[in-house]
Amino acid sequence: MEKRFAQALSVIFYPLFVPTYAFAVLLTMPAYFSALMPASAKWMIIGLVFSVTCVIPTLSFLFMIKTGVVSTTYLTKREDRTMPYIVSIIFFYLAYYMLKKLQVSPVYVYFMIGATMLNILVFGINFFWKISSHMASIGALTGMMVGLSNFLGTFYFSFIAITLIVSGFVAFARLKLEAHTPAQVYAGFILGFMTIISLFLFKT
Repeated sequence: MEKRFAQALSVIFYPLFVPTYAFAVLLTMPAYFSALMPASAKWMIIGLVFSVTCVIPTLSFLFMIKTGVVSTTYLTKREDRTMPYIVSIIFFYLAYYMLKKLQVSPVYVYFMIGATMLNILVFGINFFWKISSHMASIGALTGMMVGLSNFLGTFYFSFIAITLIVSGFVAFARLKLEAHTPAQVYAGFILGFMTIISLFLFKT
């Protein structure tokens, strides 16, 4: 039962889904960058982010599996992660570029360039060590909420608490599935958290 729960969590919080979750949160927050945007524009941004950072990379991964470039959808082997990371970096940067061209609030652009930078860091580390990309992405989500609290001068306790709870569940899932060691899980979270929060603090 616990293993099935862990598998479900790993799928729900698959790293490619997290940017869409992050933008869903940003676009519904009680803040100026969300309140002043019409609903049609919000749906357009969500659709763009979901398509470019999730749908297209996922289809690319499936093609890699079919052609034998990677051996499994779970990317359990460190060697299998190289090409998927390269694809993710390309499309994450494309999403950042498109958002910048749309001239939306800098908040959205900060997160997307931060997510791109995080992918590059995880990609580099992967050559030597299998750091947890699940925890890096959840750490980025937590870092975004803490960074926004500083950026807007409002402490979003409930949002931060939820991301921390989710982080704990995802850490449990990755350890339960024996996908990573505790060190890889903790390092992933810290890397994601520090990458995004540093960007918000630097920009402010």
